[in-house]
Amino acid sequence: MTRLYAEDLSVGEVFELGTTSVTEVEIVDFASQYDPLPIHVSREAAANGPFGGIIGSAAHSLALYSGLASRMFVPRLALVAGKGIERMRLPNPLRPDVIHTASITILGVSPRFRGDAPTTDRADLRCAGQLVDADGRVVLTMEPLQVIRYRTVQHR
Repeated sequence: MTRLYAEDLSVGEVFELGTTSVTEVEIVDFASQYDPLPIHVSREAAANGPFGGIIGSAAHSLALYSGLASRMFVPRLALVAGKGIERMRLPNPLRPDVIHTASITILGVSPRFRGDAPTTDRADLRCAGQLVDADGRVVLTMEPLQVIRYRTVQHR
């Protein structure tokens, strides 16, 4: 696997992360432990709710996306650390027994200088992550932020 440094990444570049799916039982098990709202754990309550059935929680949607990114993209990076997630949105529900496809698009790579230091070997990497269902409906969008290394030292 070729290691990706800041110099190797271009704005607009897209990385396909693969597919995943989740069963109703997996949704209920996850939600029972981490987000036990009726819409995630009760078939009866969910059937009478706004989505007409059990749906996955925001945390479960994020976990599915993160699992794909952590296997298919992050290990390729010359990663220093994750910084956070911005602008996470859930425009459509995570439904059971549906194939979901994930991708990540490079939004920006910028040098990360510390104070008045004249050089750096680190960059802030801003991306757009997306999880889409088999019908093309976007289930999750977010902007993960990471710190990665440059292959060569950058000057101000």
